[in-house]
Amino acid sequence: MVSLAPITHDRPVFAIGYAWAGATVMWAFWVSFVIFLAEPRQILAWWPLPTIDRAGSPQDPALAVCIDLALVAVFGLQHSIMARPWFKRHVKSWIPEGLERATYVHMANAALFVLILLWQPIPAEVWHVEDSAARNVLWLLFGAGWVVLFLGAWSFGMRELLGLEQVRAWTEGRPHASRLIGLLYRWLRHPMYVGVLLGVWATPRMTFGHLLLALSLTAYVLIAMRYEERDLLHRFGRRYAEWRGVP
Repeated sequence: MVSLAPITHDRPVFAIGYAWAGATVMWAFWVSFVIFLAEPRQILAWWPLPTIDRAGSPQDPALAVCIDLALVAVFGLQHSIMARPWFKRHVKSWIPEGLERATYVHMANAALFVLILLWQPIPAEVWHVEDSAARNVLWLLFGAGWVVLFLGAWSFGMRELLGLEQVRAWTEGRPHASRLIGLLYRWLRHPMYVGVLLGVWATPRMTFGHLLLALSLTAYVLIAMRYEERDLLHRFGRRYAEWRGVP
């Protein structure tokens, strides 16, 4: 396996560029994912990427379900496995510690892009809200979900979440100190997960393909929360237990 350590050891500019590239692309891909779900008519005529009900070539519904579930599984496994402490310890044997989080961001970008690019639409409608007031409420909830996600990331520490702070500490030759998160996390235990779930469920037009994505991402979130809380409890110990309200 090729190691990044020799490339980055005496080239901090490369390391910083590597981290900023991942952070920049992640913002672009999350905007693309919002458009993927919302399918705003104003931009569909020129939008180059697929959307949830306007993607790829028509497939047999059973085959489409299998492909879509596989894409969500790849997305979920990448996010979950690469976040586990045992995986991080293994990765640090060939990637400098300061680039571990930035590498996670790059892989998350790849997983999300593959999901968007290869998604197979299943356009049969589950519900379609015609009432204008109800539609507006659902779009407000959709927008609120992404605002909550952003504020959750801000509360966590945007630079740390994207791996920028870790790279900066590494290039400056100082340890990176983890901290307990605050702000929005004082009211919501998992605001970023809450934001994602609002974003995938709040829609005035729910197709079977959209429902499949919402259900599978909900299942992923419920599983991921257990592992994440276990890891945080192991990482921060009593401080995290007290913050979470566990005696």
